[in-house]
Amino acid sequence: MLDTWFSSGLWPFSTLGWGNGDYGKGTLWQEEDMKEFYPNSLIITGFDILFFWVARMMFQSENALKELPFKDIYLHALVKDEHGQKMSKSKGNVIDPIDTIKTHSADALRFTLASLAVQGRDIKLSSDKLDQMRNFTNKLFNASKYLLLNAQKFDDLDKIEIKTELGRYMQSRLHVATKEVREHLETYRFNDAATTLYRFLWNEFCDWGIELSKAQKSSVVELGAIFKEAMKLLHPFMPFITEHLYQTLSASCLEESESIMIKPYPADTKQDTEIEQLFERIIEAIVSIRRAKATIDMGNQRIKEAYIKKDTSENLDKALPFIELLAKCDKVSFTDEKIANAARDVSDNLEVFIPLSGIDLSPIIARLESQKSKLQKEVDKLSNMLSNERFVANAPQNVVEQNKNALKDAQAKLTKVSEELESLRA
Repeated sequence: MLDTWFSSGLWPFSTLGWGNGDYGKGTLWQEEDMKEFYPNSLIITGFDILFFWVARMMFQSENALKELPFKDIYLHALVKDEHGQKMSKSKGNVIDPIDTIKTHSADALRFTLASLAVQGRDIKLSSDKLDQMRNFTNKLFNASKYLLLNAQKFDDLDKIEIKTELGRYMQSRLHVATKEVREHLETYRFNDAATTLYRFLWNEFCDWGIELSKAQKSSVVELGAIFKEAMKLLHPFMPFITEHLYQTLSASCLEESESIMIKPYPADTKQDTEIEQLFERIIEAIVSIRRAKATIDMGNQRIKEAYIKKDTSENLDKALPFIELLAKCDKVSFTDEKIANAARDVSDNLEVFIPLSGIDLSPIIARLESQKSKLQKEVDKLSNMLSNERFVANAPQNVVEQNKNALKDAQAKLTKVSEELESLRA
């Protein structure tokens, strides 16, 4: 065992011809190998052999060549079950990677492991997390299908000029994601890089970019090019689906064209803050109108008009087509005054008003009154319980904390319902 670890410590340079004389020269090793491959940049290993192997490589290389064999050491995590227990056949908690690939795909398994690879922590692998990442692959497929409904093929991003507002916005968000992913990869924070990719592709591109494009069809060709660029960014994590979608959107096949794996990795990180601010307001207005509609039980119905009161003097005329379509509103107008007799929603930068004329509020008010009564009883019960000194002194600390959190949650809901009632009655 001692000889095994000792000889293994020579691995970084003995394989490159060191100490061999002429033996194996030109066949087992080349004369320039030591110059070209020593020192290396990174070793990836587990913490359990850090002293047995990695430390020996370092001090033996330093002794023989006066230079460390690598600059960085990445200690990968140990994959455990969802409860943090080591996998064991006797425990019956083994997640077989082959079976997982069959049920979830290799890409979903890779991306799950990457997203859970927090530095300094073991990976707690669960079927729920695997399901989430399989849903992510479905989301990517559906996005590509939508794009292909509007065009037969898409050029690469560097071959086109982005002209539409939505195209500029999504390109800027891609650049932000590119910057973050590159920074995380350079520091071996693979989980943060995976989280950035998930957030951009699911939340920003698929959820908002695709929906907003329905109000600006001319942007779809640009979104297709941006999506292809995003596939390059995602490729190291999910190589199979990204290759497939890239080739499909290019109307090409791998056998007759270049693979995505040899395309330049995205590097553009220029951010367009002006266009981002415009679409932040658009999204904020859409969400606010939807919330206001929900308070009067018209969440999924089309309404005639809505008013938006801005906190700033910025021009949002370009925002109107997006807001009207996605908020399902025939007409949206900007106002400097509060609108009387209207359902109201307040967000960070906007106030939204939906006129209540012609809407029967009695069933809505009755529902809110019932909710308020139930919440008030819940608040009273929890308040009395927590004001009881004997309960607080004798109950387990986690039970006390649960009740405090429940009281805080109930009070917040009661305040919201009371505000909605006040708004409707006003």
